[in-house]
Amino acid sequence: MKKPKASDGIKLPHRVTVLSSVSAVLLLVAAGRTTATALPVHATNWQPPAASYAASAPVHTTVTMDDGVKIAVEVVYPTDPSTGARAAGPFPVLLTQNPYGAQRSDPADSGTYFVQRGYIYVASAVRGTGDSGGQVDWFGARQGKDGADLVDWAAHSLSGANGKVGLDGCSYLGVDQWFTAAAVGKNSALKAITPFCTDSDLYNDLNGNGGITTSFMAGIARAEPRGPEDDPATDQQSVTIAQQASGGSRSYNDAYWQSLNVQKLMPRIVGNNVPALTEAGWNDLFPGGNLGAYVSAQNAYYHRPLTDPISSDEPVTGRYQAIVGPWTHGEHVNESTLQGIRLEWFDTWLKNAPTGMATTSTPLHLFENGADTWVDSAIWPLSSDARTYYLGNGSLTPGKPTDEGSDSLCWSAATAANTLTYTTAPLAKAALLNGPTDVTLYAKSTTPETELSAKLSIVAPDGTVTKQADGILLGSQRAVDTQESWYGDNGTLLKPGHPSTQASQRPVTPGQTTRYDISLLSNFTRIPAGYRIQISINSQPPADFHYPVAPTPQELANLAGGIYTVERSPQAASFVNLPLTTPSSATPGNGNWGPSS
Repeated sequence: MKKPKASDGIKLPHRVTVLSSVSAVLLLVAAGRTTATALPVHATNWQPPAASYAASAPVHTTVTMDDGVKIAVEVVYPTDPSTGARAAGPFPVLLTQNPYGAQRSDPADSGTYFVQRGYIYVASAVRGTGDSGGQVDWFGARQGKDGADLVDWAAHSLSGANGKVGLDGCSYLGVDQWFTAAAVGKNSALKAITPFCTDSDLYNDLNGNGGITTSFMAGIARAEPRGPEDDPATDQQSVTIAQQASGGSRSYNDAYWQSLNVQKLMPRIVGNNVPALTEAGWNDLFPGGNLGAYVSAQNAYYHRPLTDPISSDEPVTGRYQAIVGPWTHGEHVNESTLQGIRLEWFDTWLKNAPTGMATTSTPLHLFENGADTWVDSAIWPLSSDARTYYLGNGSLTPGKPTDEGSDSLCWSAATAANTLTYTTAPLAKAALLNGPTDVTLYAKSTTPETELSAKLSIVAPDGTVTKQADGILLGSQRAVDTQESWYGDNGTLLKPGHPSTQASQRPVTPGQTTRYDISLLSNFTRIPAGYRIQISINSQPPADFHYPVAPTPQELANLAGGIYTVERSPQAASFVNLPLTTPSSATPGNGNWGPSS
């Protein structure tokens, strides 16, 4: 996965379930419990302890931040099951930071599981939401500082606390943990975090797919109960939403978004000595979204370039682990297996329990779709193998086309007017789809802007089509940053990195053949022999795209009526680079990291 030089010809400058923003966030507090499931096998036979305590009614209070803003919290304590009296303690504290109002802690809430096993659980309302003062923002340094203040309060001022704190939570409640961990400083009371249901780069993952803004933040904002001091006309979250919609600075990957890139926070998090266990799903809002965080955490720990893939000759640490399962957003998080895994993580770092979890040499835990098994790894991707297939007359072939040919798409404001589909012959041998995919198109447009999406699917012998990954690219943001891109064997481009800034923007020249490199999301799927691989190209994202995009008014004006001609000729051969390797590259683990569906 080494990066090529500029002279190599690159210019410098699944299955996926689509959820609405509001329904996605509601999943965070609506997960139930199932029967017990065996935990992963580690160096010891540690198992989650049975409940020893009951949970108190929530105690409501406020904590004053360094700037005078009061943050609303509620605290749930372990109690004696027979008398209801508070248990003697002291206990470590778990803190969650919730933008949807302080979560009521009752037996259906995730916090109760930990309270029953010897933790104090604190739920806070993020500044500007619920009963908390101040103005709401979209994560960032201010919310991180609030988290650091809450950690200090929980460790040193909260009755019954023993001075050790962990962070818990899914989605927004997970992402906020990264900013707190970056803000606490060295030698803090924060000993471990579990950012579940999270991504790694807030702009590229969810707010600017392929350089096109989305309505993701606006959907989250609608689900937040605004605090008594928040003004939706002036708070920073509302400012960002307005700029995204109008084409302002924050519709690009500008300094604001760079400050919210979790990967760039990793040197501070690692320097603050905070271990992290992350989780996401292959069918999540951003499939496999925590893989970037895993890679950057491992690289930060060993002082390597943050976003480089991890190869087999590089060391890893058990302090930074990641789980990617076959799940949608928030699915199974508060069921027995993943609750038990989080408890094991917290017991390891906050109670010094001899779990063996931290000493693993394979801290990446991937569900292998198609094989229905868990694979434990250290590196990502598992191999740098790559295969190139060229677009033909409805086909994908290993050889370049020998005849002239092209296919056409037209852009429509309502929907993608037509779809181009290209399919391989049946695979002679099983293969493992292992990482991100590049689709490179050479195309002409009649308009000064293009919108091209690509979808990767596998086709069973009976004709069943199963989506694996997708991606999209705004033509004016086609510039490729080789330092942020991933390459397979022989310099094969597998993950094109696009800056998506105002400076990198270049209009499309109508009538001129132009190269577009579309980055498709990672997946990890065993493809049986006899199956075929299919690439579908659209002028807009299809209905099952992982998250909808919302072009700005100016982009819509430049896109209107566009007709795209996709070239498949010897001189301009469009192609797809697939991260295909042998299934033997993935050795099944002997543990269980969550439900298999």
